[in-house]
Amino acid sequence: MSQSSIDELLGGAYEDEERQQRSGRPVAAYAKAFGAALALTFVGVAALRTAKLAAPAWFIFLVSCALVLVYVAVRQVRPPLPSRGAGRRHLPDSTPDGLRHAVKRWEARLDWCHADASAFNRKVIPALGEIVDERLRQRHGITRESDPARARNIVGEPLWTFLSAPVRRPPAPRELANLIAWMERI
Repeated sequence: MSQSSIDELLGGAYEDEERQQRSGRPVAAYAKAFGAALALTFVGVAALRTAKLAAPAWFIFLVSCALVLVYVAVRQVRPPLPSRGAGRRHLPDSTPDGLRHAVKRWEARLDWCHADASAFNRKVIPALGEIVDERLRQRHGITRESDPARARNIVGEPLWTFLSAPVRRPPAPRELANLIAWMERI
């Protein structure tokens, strides 16, 4: 039986892999930084000659190296870029909220149907009817189809008429609020 340290069990192999990956990077990173400094030096010398100015090439190379080192340092300390999907559905720090999602869905549905009576009859009234049926089932053990007379008595005439007959125009916000108040009484 081999003896392993806790470090090896909890992540030592991961750290070894990380060290191996980093071991090949410095040479390539230094070569890349050196190439960038040379390119900046060339551009700097060319710009100065175009402007008919002079400066020692070694000085321009040192300034280029300083710029490259600052760039590398800033890149290492900046936070990672957000993912492509960040901010599309919700903020990364917040958890998805089912109630907020349901409210937004109802808002979209009501906005879409606010001027179209046929869309209101197709989309909103059946959804409200399902809510009424669910409240009747949970609180009274019936639905509008299973016991229509008792359901009509419990629901109330204004809400029953609204759910059973198609509307000619979508109700105003105040009328809809009154109908929802009737639904909450169930």
